[in-house]
Amino acid sequence: MTPSPEIAISLVLADEKDPGLVQLIELCMANDRQAQELLYRQYYGKAMGMCMRYFANRDDALEALNAGFLKVYNNLGSYRFDGAFEGWLFRIIYNSIIDHCRARMRQVKTVDLEEVNDSQTGMEALQQLYAVDLLKMLDHLPDASRTVFNMFAVEGYKHEEIAKTLNISEGTSKWHVNNARTILKTLIEKSNLRS
Repeated sequence: MTPSPEIAISLVLADEKDPGLVQLIELCMANDRQAQELLYRQYYGKAMGMCMRYFANRDDALEALNAGFLKVYNNLGSYRFDGAFEGWLFRIIYNSIIDHCRARMRQVKTVDLEEVNDSQTGMEALQQLYAVDLLKMLDHLPDASRTVFNMFAVEGYKHEEIAKTLNISEGTSKWHVNNARTILKTLIEKSNLRS
């Protein structure tokens, strides 16, 4: 089965009541490659942006993204149309990102510090940055610190949640946030000297 031109034209994919979305999901579940590509293209931009916050290397981000979409395609049968499809899809993409980060974290030596200074190191300077500048600076962070910092500062997770999600201690989570802040503060100060 191939999607009709009407599906491609009417794909607003705004909510679960959209008949175009329902038909597209059904075609994807039937392994229709054209429909799968259409779904991929529809969400690629937002999903890739999400991945790039966690990976400095575009290839790593693309690997996590593609693994996430594979999980989406394999689990479309579990989507119940009782919530926003976009939220369901991005939750799977996010879990794929975390899986890739966990795999990388296993290679990183953990730091078991009970008390890490959780102060507002450099937060005044961070607040002066534009989001684009901050995203560029995040690329300079070590992988583990970037992942933890993203979860803490961008996604709003608590250290306890980060520790459970990434299988690290809370002290290690705090250390990575503090490390990221210190590096970002240095980068910001260098950036301010150049301007």
